[in-house]
Amino acid sequence: MKLKLPDPRALPRRAQRLARWTGSIAYRSVVVPLLELEETEHSLALACRLAARRGARIVLVAPLVVARELPLDAHFDAERAELERRLEEAASVVSSSGVTLRREIVRTRHGRLGEDVARVAAEHRAELLVVGAPVRSRRGFRRPFHEELLPLLRATPCRVLIATGPVAGTGLPGAKAEFTKILVPMKLGPIGDEIVATAVKLAQEHSVAVEAVHVIRVPLDQQFDAELVEQEEQAAASLAEAAVLGAEQGVQVEGRSIRARSIGEAIVQAAAESGADLIVLGSAPRWRRQARFFSPTVDYVLRKAPAEVLVLAFPQGVLEEA
Repeated sequence: MKLKLPDPRALPRRAQRLARWTGSIAYRSVVVPLLELEETEHSLALACRLAARRGARIVLVAPLVVARELPLDAHFDAERAELERRLEEAASVVSSSGVTLRREIVRTRHGRLGEDVARVAAEHRAELLVVGAPVRSRRGFRRPFHEELLPLLRATPCRVLIATGPVAGTGLPGAKAEFTKILVPMKLGPIGDEIVATAVKLAQEHSVAVEAVHVIRVPLDQQFDAELVEQEEQAAASLAEAAVLGAEQGVQVEGRSIRARSIGEAIVQAAAESGADLIVLGSAPRWRRQARFFSPTVDYVLRKAPAEVLVLAFPQGVLEEA
């Protein structure tokens, strides 16, 4: 059966709407928690790239953890001085980026870091929270999140961008290096639109190409080459829209569809085959309510990808899945 290709007259209209949306994406208030040195350097550099240059503000939040047996306003001169030193170092990173930096030291308790940083994000009406994760080595997956980070991700009222950092020993770019190729798995619906828009925005800034991959998952109870007309049509439409969107923004978007039993495995394999050094994924709001926070697909890519991974997670009530 011949596939029904998308109406070429409709594609430009939709792509132009998405292009206007892409051009209007402006993270004017971005919160970055001060965590481990490597994580903070990477997330801060990424936040500077994404923040709009005019009127943008990055809020760097340094937690001062106070033991439960001590009053919250107890004196910690040495600890506070160390935080001030680290904040000053961070300010030097932001100074040349064209955005302003606000530094805050937040007193908190063990187990309340997430709530307190989320409160700061709400106070500043932040559109985005950027957190970094430690570099994963070749020998295996190292849990990428601070022990109190998952509660933070669930409590934050805005979008959350999780940056894993480059894979150690692979020669992939670090926080301050340039990307060379971005892989974005296609996802239907408004979440997929924003993920593609984010990938295109990053590609614009780095003058690199985007590879859009639509994975058609073949159920185990069907032959791998079974006729999947509706899925093939959806793949063709989404890839065509991504190509037109890229053209509207001056970004080359190469598209292909892949059949696979596992979406996560297909994404990892596609990244390895194409030589992409950045994968941009989305995480639906419903996964914030789960114990694992991420979908099985995102979790697999985080563990196995041969490239740096950015996961844009959406808060409940924002771009909810149909």
